[in-house]
Amino acid sequence: MNHKQLGGTLMLLLTAFIWGVAFVAQDKGAAYVGSFTFQALRSLLATVLLTLLCMVRNGWAGKKGTYTPPSKEGRRTLLWGGIACGVLLCTASLLQQFGIANNTSSPGKDAFITALYIVFVPILGLLFGKRSQPHVYACVVVALVGLWMLCMGGSGITTGDIQVILCSLAFSFHIMLVDHIAPRVDGVRLSCIQFCTVTVISGVCMLLFERPTWENILAAMGSIVFAGVLSSAGGYTLQILGQKHTPPTVACLVMSLESVFAVIASMIFLPEVPAPTAREWIGMVLIFVGIIVSQLPLRYGKKKKEAQTCSDEQNQEEI
Repeated sequence: MNHKQLGGTLMLLLTAFIWGVAFVAQDKGAAYVGSFTFQALRSLLATVLLTLLCMVRNGWAGKKGTYTPPSKEGRRTLLWGGIACGVLLCTASLLQQFGIANNTSSPGKDAFITALYIVFVPILGLLFGKRSQPHVYACVVVALVGLWMLCMGGSGITTGDIQVILCSLAFSFHIMLVDHIAPRVDGVRLSCIQFCTVTVISGVCMLLFERPTWENILAAMGSIVFAGVLSSAGGYTLQILGQKHTPPTVACLVMSLESVFAVIASMIFLPEVPAPTAREWIGMVLIFVGIIVSQLPLRYGKKKKEAQTCSDEQNQEEI
């Protein structure tokens, strides 16, 4: 691992920590404002901060004489890539917030379900001709068993569980798109455009479907500020910058640790939340095992190929 890869991994680890703690903030915020309102305000805050950051960076580069405006092709890639990332991020974030709002006081569970993107990514890779090793698909089965144990309580799988599962799928598409676009554009600008897109979509939905009051917004302001400044402006920008130098499967593995941080943060900051049952602990362990093992660089496929190559060479010599 070179210095760039190490730096990218550390950025993604910090991202996982921020996102894990953010589940607590989202859970608290859901008690006061609707999902569209929460998403619109946190994204607006992130857009403002990232816009200011871009202006400062451009001004600083201009003073040093190092500012280089992007080419016409680069601007086009940045604009449409940012909008596409924003649409996927908005879809995933809203589904996650809806799920958190419906699954009352269970941020740790929601985080573990969200982390299933680490299993979805290699499966979706098949759509682009990227086959995974057989053990990855076995891990899918293990993770699904864990998900069943985690979600299937006395009342069965909830609407919130389904929404968070769909959120994880949307995040998987977002991770793959970021992996494709991030190396070609400026990461901070890309993050700014994607959050501007999220703000517009969420803001329109807020005006159409919700009637937030200033009293409720002020009550949720602490959660909104945390999610907007750290989780959105900080975490998602670190994701883009970290993925520049980190393979998508490794990036997924590191970011999936948000589920662990979320459980720990829930125990610390939400003492009123019931501790996970033995069944739920087993489910979370199975999901985490599936996540970890799916990323192990097993070499049996390569050995089999090498053995076949040796066999072919021997047959060729005999001929």
